[in-house]
Amino acid sequence: MADKHIIAVDTYGAQRVTNSHTGKTVSAYKMGYTSAVMPVLLALYGDTARDVSPKQASYRYLQIDEDVIVRHGHILLTVSADELAKAVQITRQHYRAAVYLWRDQKWWALPDNTHADYSDPGYRVGPNFDPTGFRPPSTSTGERENAVAGITAERSQREAGGRVWWWLHGDTYQHRDLLKRHGARWSGKRKAWYCIGAELPAAIRALITSDTPPDGDQWDNGSALNALAAEVPFSNDEPCTVDEAADILGMQVKTAPVAEAPLRLFALHDTAYARHELETADGKPIPIGTRGKVILLYNHNAKHGWSYDVDFDNIGVCWSFERELTPHEPILGIKITRGALVSPGAALPPTDAEIPFVSFAIKRQFIEAGLQPVPLEPSPVVSEDDIEADATPYEERIPAIRIIKPVAMPSEGEPLDTVQSAIHTMKTEAIVTLPTLHIPNARTARIDQAYVGELTGSITGQVFCYGWAVHEGICIYLNMAGPRMAVEAIRAKLSKSEQVSVVPPDAPAVELTAGEGNSGMYHPYLHYLPEARFASLLLVHDWAVTPNYGGKSTTFIFRTSDAQAILKLKHHVMQLINIPVFDAWSPYLYDAGQRAMLVRKTRSSGGIDLLSVDLDVDAWTRLITGGLEQKIIALP
Repeated sequence: MADKHIIAVDTYGAQRVTNSHTGKTVSAYKMGYTSAVMPVLLALYGDTARDVSPKQASYRYLQIDEDVIVRHGHILLTVSADELAKAVQITRQHYRAAVYLWRDQKWWALPDNTHADYSDPGYRVGPNFDPTGFRPPSTSTGERENAVAGITAERSQREAGGRVWWWLHGDTYQHRDLLKRHGARWSGKRKAWYCIGAELPAAIRALITSDTPPDGDQWDNGSALNALAAEVPFSNDEPCTVDEAADILGMQVKTAPVAEAPLRLFALHDTAYARHELETADGKPIPIGTRGKVILLYNHNAKHGWSYDVDFDNIGVCWSFERELTPHEPILGIKITRGALVSPGAALPPTDAEIPFVSFAIKRQFIEAGLQPVPLEPSPVVSEDDIEADATPYEERIPAIRIIKPVAMPSEGEPLDTVQSAIHTMKTEAIVTLPTLHIPNARTARIDQAYVGELTGSITGQVFCYGWAVHEGICIYLNMAGPRMAVEAIRAKLSKSEQVSVVPPDAPAVELTAGEGNSGMYHPYLHYLPEARFASLLLVHDWAVTPNYGGKSTTFIFRTSDAQAILKLKHHVMQLINIPVFDAWSPYLYDAGQRAMLVRKTRSSGGIDLLSVDLDVDAWTRLITGGLEQKIIALP
């Protein structure tokens, strides 16, 4: 396992295509043309993968017979050192590798003809997750295995004298119960277990197979096991108990399932009647139908069920099985008998006359053998004074409401950050109240468009541009129309991260691109007029269509009016932060968000008014808590 590595390969996912060689429809993985993905996978999979790309296709398609793990747009593979070297040799011959190696808890892009060594993929390029928990399959064996050998420990201490954190990576799943029992906790963000403390517990230290402690030495697992054994409280030299063995082996012992007892027929102080003739412990007879009161409950017996002490009127106390009692008062002149189906050769059940003698014999055996069920302790009477005395002090109670304290404003003369500056400015200015927004069908609003120039990059015809928007060099929105083949050619170029240009009639050309490595990021909205062979296409970036509220990211608002933009911004903030957002705060969020540079206008043309929104949880939370503290907004 020491020479195993995890790599990730860019893909657009699986798609049904027609195999150009056989004419059959197969499931294949969609790849880009400009990267080294296809030759790398063909070299690694060998005969179990084949190129089934249709002729004149804008993408390449690979059919793989083996088990494939795809996560977040990447195929995950476990490769050996030789296979990794083969992949590197191939990627060096291409302009872009699009193949990434997981090493040192980080993704690295494989070398290509522009990077001689492994390099950082860059912002929003490549995978951004920990792959060790997915157990990617091996290209040579097809088996899913963990590429991290054993369990490794990473020591982290941000500052001298601060708390020490231990991060545990590798094959920890099978030891999760032991880790939890000895104080470790699971981090969903880093996909790893962690412990806080100067030293790891001996039980966890015994699991570590490779680690570099502060002094540079490796863990002595033998000493750790001895220390673990010393912690187990052996009382003598006899074989260890099940619990002691579970502690040593780090295994969880499953308890045998216990059949749930049926519900009781009688509770304490209930009235019961003798179903059969009974007798007390001192031999007094109890006729059928005698009334009594339940004065003591016994635990359940697996064979004979519940039992009770019943004080029969004017006779005495009798220990009785539940089947000997009935809650119904007998009716004179009516006797109920129970029949039973008995298979041939089987023993007949006792008759009504025999049942009392059978019960007497069973109870006599229980009493003589000392096997009578243990009586239940009566429930103590609890008073209000007892409840108040046992109540948890107020200081120790967990508050029912989560309190988020605002960040204190700096003293006069100290610099303010953008959020604090926005709050300070909003305190001195009135919030503009906008009229209520009215949309005809409550779903759509018109987006303006205007001719802004011609798009280059197509060789089959002219493509006209009717609007575009760019944010930090990345094309977010593009409106174009022209012959369908020409429009599709422009779309293919942007989908492959290639560059196209808008040439206005009276201004310099504007470059449009999806950004390096950001392939397949656009959602198409196509309208085709077959009689005119003319197509109208809108391309909207994935950041605008599917916002990522899980971390710091960016989304966009197509502003048709300020009122509409305010409502849309409130929706984004509500999805982003974990505190209530009220309608009355919407104008404040819109105005303060622009002053804090969380809401900005993008560069656009063709009548498009596009706003970028930074989805920063901390910044928006500070904006709200600061506004409440400064009394700019208030709780309704």
